[in-house]
Amino acid sequence: MAQTVLMPRFGATMEEGTITYWAVSEGDTVQKGDLLGEIEIEKLSNELYADQDGTVLKLIAEIGVAVPCGEPILFLGEPGEAYDGSPKETEVENKETKLPESHLNNSVKQDGLRTTAITPKAKLLAEELEVDYTNIVGTGRMGMITRDDIRNALNKPISSQSNIAETQNKLGKVYKKMNQIEVSIARSMDNSLKTTAQTTISIDFDASHLVDQHNRLKREYQNTNIRPTYTVLFIKIVALALVEHPVLRTSIENEYLVTSNEINIGVAMDIPRGLVVPNIKNAHLKSLPEISKELNRLQELAKQNALQAEDISNGTFTITNLGMFGIKYFTPVLNPGESGILGIGTLQEIPRVLNGGIFITPTINLSLTHDHRVVNGAPAARFLQSIQRISDTILF
Repeated sequence: MAQTVLMPRFGATMEEGTITYWAVSEGDTVQKGDLLGEIEIEKLSNELYADQDGTVLKLIAEIGVAVPCGEPILFLGEPGEAYDGSPKETEVENKETKLPESHLNNSVKQDGLRTTAITPKAKLLAEELEVDYTNIVGTGRMGMITRDDIRNALNKPISSQSNIAETQNKLGKVYKKMNQIEVSIARSMDNSLKTTAQTTISIDFDASHLVDQHNRLKREYQNTNIRPTYTVLFIKIVALALVEHPVLRTSIENEYLVTSNEINIGVAMDIPRGLVVPNIKNAHLKSLPEISKELNRLQELAKQNALQAEDISNGTFTITNLGMFGIKYFTPVLNPGESGILGIGTLQEIPRVLNGGIFITPTINLSLTHDHRVVNGAPAARFLQSIQRISDTILF
């Protein structure tokens, strides 16, 4: 019997994966260790390799379609070998395959002996946009024309300028299929807001001591590969504050409050394909140079789309820094499974009144979003106070 290759589980939290491309075709001969294809899970890409020699009998998983872990994605075996779901001899002899009536539109069009098969939703879209689909080659199962085929046909160059304008008027929008990272972000943010009671509080953080420390560290490490950025400094400060405030590393799981003994600080990173949040494991135990090196490693992997499951799993708390864009304050959204995220704004010089005098003070707005089911307002406020106190006294 042929080998059934299943959608692998690359991480403990992985539920499904999406084939982004197949490196093989049906009928290809492969050897153990050969690349079969690439799988995207949430915000990561992983390569799939053959674990035995054989012939690709059937590619089951379609490109771009999510498949649950443990479900078949392809069959490997000897040429002609039977596999689960392979057609019987009588079916093989019948070269004409009839599509189920429910999958065809009610007014199948004939072009000589050629039949155009189109899904009902694709047909509705084609009619709405006045697209002649009779000459479109379908990419769905068994050559079925899908909505993506209709949209792709609209995005193809048109020779006539009048036709171009007409098509743009009909469409009124540009369709772009979301990549797996974008889909994952959309699902995560939607799930986060639907399943938690998020609220945000903020403080004007006095950055006087932090700025002094930052300037000193830049001079100290200027001839090294250590980059003591403000993000690096905040990772350490927040990690130390989380030691004092375990409620900010507590989440709800099936009516249980679960507190993590690890302090893994996630850092939101903007990459061309979307947003990823790798985390620095046990940041409270790491030195500043160690945090800087680890952050740089994760940033490079993120740019190359080479993050591994362990790089983004088991996060405790997240920070997101938009200060470099001049953003003063914002409302960050919780990373699923966490109860706190700290938004870091831009560094400003703000006049403050102290003991009857006016002083110009380096200031950063810190916005803390927390899950009010777990973290009440007062504990959240005390957490921000601890960040201020640690920053005022720490010597890196």
